[in-house]
Amino acid sequence: MMKQDYSFDPDEEMVAQLEREFGPETLRSELKKAPKPSAGSFFADFGRRWMERTIDLGERHSDRSYEVLKTAAAKTGSLSFPFIPERFIEIAYLGTQPIYTVPIVENSARALVFKMPFCAYFTVIREEMGEAFAGELRCRDACLTACRTAFQHFGFKVSVAMDATMANGEYCQFSIRHE
Repeated sequence: MMKQDYSFDPDEEMVAQLEREFGPETLRSELKKAPKPSAGSFFADFGRRWMERTIDLGERHSDRSYEVLKTAAAKTGSLSFPFIPERFIEIAYLGTQPIYTVPIVENSARALVFKMPFCAYFTVIREEMGEAFAGELRCRDACLTACRTAFQHFGFKVSVAMDATMANGEYCQFSIRHE
C-alpha cells in the first residue's frame, strides 16, 4: 500500500493567484481609477470581491487541514464556527499581506479575534491618497466586509467590529462574534 502525501499548507499557486488579483499593487491600480468620494463603497466592494475569490480558490484548492476540519465539523455538529470561515480569512491575508501567520487573539465558539500587524494595503493607500486619507481608515470597510462575507458564506450570523486601528497604533484588530 502506497503512503499518501498530504499537504497541510495552503496551495502556493492559490496564494500567488490572490496576490495577482487582490494584492497591494492591484489595490494601487484600482485606487487610481476610483473617484475619491465613493471611497467607502469602493473598499467594501473590494473586500467582498477579495473574499468571494478567496472562497472560490480555497474550495478548489483544498488542503488536508481543511478536509479534516470539515469532516470533524460534520461528525460533531460543531467546530464550523469559527474555524471554517477563519481558514478563508487566513488565506486572504496570507495571499495579500507581508505576513506568514495571522496573529489570533481569540478563537472560540463565541468569537474570532485577530490582528493585522503589517498592512500593505494601508501603505499603498497612504502612498496613493496621502496621510490624511489613510488616517481616515476607510480601508477598514474592505477588511470588515471580507470578514463578514466569509462568515455569511458559511451561514453564520455575526457582528464584525474593528477593535484597534493601524492609524492609532501598530496594528488593526478585528473581532467577529457569533450572534
